[in-house]
Amino acid sequence: MNFTRAAEEVNIAQPPFSRQISNLEDEFGVRLIDRDSRPMRLTSSGLFVRERAQEIIARIDRLKHDAVRHGRGGRQILRIGFEVSVLYGHLPPVIKHLRDLNPHLDIDLKVVTGPDQILGIRNGEVDIGVGREVSHDDAIDQIAIRQEPYLVALGLGHRLGLGDRSSLRFADLAAETLICYHNRTTGRHSDPVAQLMEQANFTPADRIAVGDLLGALGMVAAESGICIVPATVQRMRSFDVVYKPLDEAGAVSTIYLNTAAGWNAPIVGQIRDELDRLIKAQAGH
Repeated sequence: MNFTRAAEEVNIAQPPFSRQISNLEDEFGVRLIDRDSRPMRLTSSGLFVRERAQEIIARIDRLKHDAVRHGRGGRQILRIGFEVSVLYGHLPPVIKHLRDLNPHLDIDLKVVTGPDQILGIRNGEVDIGVGREVSHDDAIDQIAIRQEPYLVALGLGHRLGLGDRSSLRFADLAAETLICYHNRTTGRHSDPVAQLMEQANFTPADRIAVGDLLGALGMVAAESGICIVPATVQRMRSFDVVYKPLDEAGAVSTIYLNTAAGWNAPIVGQIRDELDRLIKAQAGH
């Protein structure tokens, strides 16, 4: 870290720049820069402050963009990021309901993996995330909105799919190749299927990692392995894949609603209310 160069980047002289940093340290009550190291570097607190400051700047830039759009007669925008698997459940009717309730609102939908949803919310690119991965980020509020059982996806001619077996256990899958589709860059503890297998002390014979759920099901159809998927995935209607319930303790997939911490917009309540209505209506049939 070079104070002179940093001061030049923000167009002020080096002495007042140094004083500003010292004032911040006094205000926060922590050291942001390790001045004893050569070269100087940010402390862990300094790295944390820099990361959060970058997020705030990104959100302000997004706010400016949206304010200009709104001032020119544009509509308000709600950015929803979702994992592919939730698209086959209650998400589509919920989105339609939101549009009916909020005709002034443009809803921008895009496929975003669980870890990228969290990053997108933090930097202002995503307002609401809908996914299946647990977040331990203090900057994120996460609400469990529903659960559904896990199924084992099998190729049409797979031996475990033949016969009249109503469900499968992990012990039945011990000799199989498991196709994994969750993002693995954030570690196994963010992958709910990996967590479930770890809790059951189960290790498959082999694993193949693919980039997304659709790719994983394609490999299942080609009989390259099996895959553990949430129940709504069977609505994708691949004629080359069959599904069997996974009969294990805790074998349920939780869907989470992710927002920035402290963001209590009315639309979040609208989403929860409509989901509750849809789930109760489904249970009543």
